Amino acid sequence: MKKEVVAVQIVAIIAFSSVFGGMLFYTDVYDDVLSNIVSVTCLSCLKLQPVTNVEFTFDTHNSESHPDFVLDDLSKGPVLIGYRTTVCEFCDEMDEVLEDIFEVSYTVDDGLIVKSKDFNGALVTYIHINKDLVSDELKDSQEIYMEDIFETSVPMFTMVTIGYHRGFVEPYYATAYGTLDEDNFNDRKAAVLELITDGINLYEENKAGYN
Repeated sequence: MKKEVVAVQIVAIIAFSSVFGGMLFYTDVYDDVLSNIVSVTCLSCLKLQPVTNVEFTFDTHNSESHPDFVLDDLSKGPVLIGYRTTVCEFCDEMDEVLEDIFEVSYTVDDGLIVKSKDFNGALVTYIHINKDLVSDELKDSQEIYMEDIFETSVPMFTMVTIGYHRGFVEPYYATAYGTLDEDNFNDRKAAVLELITDGINLYEENKAGYN
């Protein structure tokens, strides 16, 4: 008799599990719950963490100050700096991406190009620097943002924005190299736009406290 009761209980559990599982996976209830959970989680992640894989930091090399030409534009919005040299195949490929995003045209013979663009109400300034053709101040600024002072690879891209640090809002930057680990134009463009989006989001969250 005891065995029969146990058997009935097992059958009941299996039946309930099947019905409940079906409700979850084959009704709108499951979709609605999953959608709400994903939406809340994603909004939280976007607010607290950058989208890209690059890491933002307040610490420049040897605690050097940010260049004046960067700080001047940072007062208006995020700044994206692109470093290259004259002979650089990957630089050529990435310049095509930046020209498309910022709607600007230049050649390898242009040492310095500065272009600001409005991204849905947020002004972002792009500074193109060919290290072979600019002043020492512009050329040496690359070292301020390098992860490794001995690394001289180009192209190099630095997004300078602002963040909250020890009671103050200060310049906050991230540096990426090469083709951003992407092998085609569209993916490279998407990666750069993600970096720009990070810069904008951080700037908008902290601009009220930036002097």
